[in-house]
Amino acid sequence: MRMLKGLAWLVGIVLIVLVLAFAWGRLRGPSELQSKALVLLDQDMKPTRGRNAFPAIWLSDYDVPVDQINLLYAQDRQRVHTWVTKLESEGSVPSDFIAPSADKYQKLPPLTAEEKELTCGNREENCLSNVRAHRDEVRALLTRQSVRLRHDEELGNYDFDWNDLPPNSFTPYPPYGSTHNMWLTSAALDFVEGKSTSALQQACTNIANLRRLHGHENTLVGTMVNAVRMEAVANVFVHMVSELPVDQQLPDTCAEAFATVGLDDVNLCASMQWEFRVVVGEIDLADRTKKPTRWLNNLIFSKIGTQRQKAAQFGWICSDRAHRQLLDDHRFAVTDFPSEADVFDWLSNASGSVLVFIPQPVYADYLNRQEDAAATLRLVATILWLRQTYGSGKTLAERLPQRPVWMRITDDRGLQLSSDGRSLHMGYHGPGKTGIIDWPLPAGL
Repeated sequence: MRMLKGLAWLVGIVLIVLVLAFAWGRLRGPSELQSKALVLLDQDMKPTRGRNAFPAIWLSDYDVPVDQINLLYAQDRQRVHTWVTKLESEGSVPSDFIAPSADKYQKLPPLTAEEKELTCGNREENCLSNVRAHRDEVRALLTRQSVRLRHDEELGNYDFDWNDLPPNSFTPYPPYGSTHNMWLTSAALDFVEGKSTSALQQACTNIANLRRLHGHENTLVGTMVNAVRMEAVANVFVHMVSELPVDQQLPDTCAEAFATVGLDDVNLCASMQWEFRVVVGEIDLADRTKKPTRWLNNLIFSKIGTQRQKAAQFGWICSDRAHRQLLDDHRFAVTDFPSEADVFDWLSNASGSVLVFIPQPVYADYLNRQEDAAATLRLVATILWLRQTYGSGKTLAERLPQRPVWMRITDDRGLQLSSDGRSLHMGYHGPGKTGIIDWPLPAGL
């Protein structure tokens, strides 16, 4: 009997400790890291000057006059706001949003699969060879899709790409890929037709524009699309340069296009702010629509606790440490992310703590893709520097290690000269790219 009483007391004490720990986990305030992250993610990060490319991208499937773009976008923005508000108030997904504000203008025909094969797109193989083999077809395509080409070129007149639609996982995205790098395809056609100066000028202007938009972008989708397009343009540009005499002067815009890599080339802070606001909205929606009888869900999930943990996770991507790692080109792993969930979080917010941890591998991939885009810029800058130092009396192998510090990448990329000295090899950190990629060098470099 005494043993049973002792066991009962032990069980009672354990239950009291668990209840107190649960209560402390629910009632305590945010940690210092969480507080700083919440303040950071609440800031207005939108650029205060310049032209926003987002309305033009939103309407890029229509032949809309430039002076009508902002007006039509404002109408669609209000409609999206109303649509999302209905979603949030009813707790269910309404019918798909359709943007008819531009329906009085011609809707551009989409590129067919065959037409996409004629463009440079985001291909990694030699686009110039493809254009040479189908020169007449490419010229006809550019004529047929002249409006899409114009839209692509007009992006060079904008300063940032800022999505100011309501942050929600169901909010529609603009057709980022609809132009399919028509501007790059046009530059490639100019090059194979002997207009090398025009082609190089277009490619370098395109790169400078993509870097500018990429540095002032607030969604992961837009950021990744701009990074992929920039890599595609850089690849074609390098192939162009490899076919030119090593002493041929390049347009001045190329020096700007491949200038020193900085924080704007890798910063994902504004995109993380958008993602955080989407997550907060989803958490609020789930909290409002859960049934009162689901008492177990109330025990294992805390809305406030989950928001705080998410803020710490997203805020860390905006931290000085993360920025240094991005600029230093060190590969990201899941273990790099701070673990804000302690024993009190797991007791008071078990399911929320699991939800916070799940996306970390994906976000590590996003960061690694940013490093790949920056490494591409560094590699092209290295090739241009090797052209500039041609004739110094040193071999290519001797000059490569002497390139400026900012052009260097980590050893795990395996940067090396090919055995014949005609190309550079570089590996990647991000997913979807295996092995090494060849970047051609001018003959005799």
